[in-house]
Amino acid sequence: MIINILKKQIMNKVIAPLFLVFITVSYPQINNSTLMGEWIFQSMTTITKAAREEITIVYKDEKNIETLTFDESGAIVYNVTNDGIKKTGRGVWYSDEAYVTIIVESDTTYGTIEVDDGSLTIITSKDESDQFYGYSTILKYSRQ
Repeated sequence: MIINILKKQIMNKVIAPLFLVFITVSYPQINNSTLMGEWIFQSMTTITKAAREEITIVYKDEKNIETLTFDESGAIVYNVTNDGIKKTGRGVWYSDEAYVTIIVESDTTYGTIEVDDGSLTIITSKDESDQFYGYSTILKYSRQ
């Protein structure tokens, strides 16, 4: 039993982080190198698929500021101010064609990504569950 506990601890503390690094290095990044660098939040549109579809739009203003920085190494850095509360952090990202995965701490975000004429669009979706309505979120960013 002690051996099983040690195996789990080794798996969680050593092998899992190495696996994450392996994934980051192994997956090809988006072919278009225009994704690299800093992006500034412009808007977020959330479409909630309730009995009546609801659309909520948040625009960049002095209370809602965000920057994302994508690095060729697979690192992502974010700086967010949301309703006056600041948060910064780091994570990893990888893409396969038009699909992107972003991992920050224990959160993993899957979505589609498009870079076009100095504009970045990330679209994420969640299916309906027993506890929550389904939704899609469209995030728009621009270059500094």
